[in-house]
Amino acid sequence: MNHINAMNLGVFTSGTEKPTRGGKPAKKTLIVTGVARSGTSLIASMLKEAGIYMGEFLHEVVEEDAQVLEMLRSGQKNNLKALIADRNAHHDRWGFKVPNLHAYLDHRDLKKFRNPHLIVIYRDPVAVAQRNVLSEHLEQFDALIAASNAMHAMARFAKMADCPALLLSYEKALAFPNVLIDSLIAFCDLRLDQNARNLLYLRVQPNRAEYLAAARRHFRGKIDGLVDGQLFGWCNQDGRMEPVRVDILANGRLIESVRADLFRDDLAAIGVGNGCHGFAVDIARYGLTGGTEIRARVSGRTIELENSGMTLGAMPVRITA
Repeated sequence: MNHINAMNLGVFTSGTEKPTRGGKPAKKTLIVTGVARSGTSLIASMLKEAGIYMGEFLHEVVEEDAQVLEMLRSGQKNNLKALIADRNAHHDRWGFKVPNLHAYLDHRDLKKFRNPHLIVIYRDPVAVAQRNVLSEHLEQFDALIAASNAMHAMARFAKMADCPALLLSYEKALAFPNVLIDSLIAFCDLRLDQNARNLLYLRVQPNRAEYLAAARRHFRGKIDGLVDGQLFGWCNQDGRMEPVRVDILANGRLIESVRADLFRDDLAAIGVGNGCHGFAVDIARYGLTGGTEIRARVSGRTIELENSGMTLGAMPVRITA
């Protein structure tokens, strides 16, 4: 056996390409996905560098198509159909990146796109889990189990997809960048000169500083104290308006999970989102004592709010008239 053919380069394809006429590049929709934190940003940035239209409203650094993602999340089928028609009219080949596409789209719905070509990138699940621990503040084993389950679901999605698919290993892409570039050029039918190819090569690098800065979620919040027997506080994710869910624990036991969505003038005045990030929990009904330790953390994450860990007896108390 040829030892070159036996080398694991971390690439395989599935599906059948449609024949083209006259040697012209086929019209395609290049769909980049994979489990979140697995390298989808790398692939999307390379396609964008190669001249593929990847969307007008992109989340910075991660190259995520905000329009397509919002339509998929909210089930805006008519809007998505119109967007696809518009992009087909203006671009022979265009693409988008949405991580965890299998969570928003049935594999049979890929036929909504013109000549869909699926590009799926995989990464070591421990690495994906640890990135989520660092960036999403998740517990380690919960993150690992979630990543492993998502990879299984993504593999089934790719297998059932009735379209050409290119599956890539992130680790092998870093080890063999020229193989990654050759695979993308062939699968996407890109026509690039050597200078353009060199620019793609420069994209293949791990742990880019701008990515690490953008990928990490930042939360802030505080337990303010007790007002008329209710536990008051606030929580917000930096740069986001959506309310955050907060878990309240008494002596380590979860007693409430509440949305931090109450409007507060003081939060609005200092620019915390849109001001709708307060929460109030009636804890009197739990019969807690002054020595009860109260913790508040972002739901499903390990990050805790300021003043978390204080006892009820040590918290500021205010009684309104």
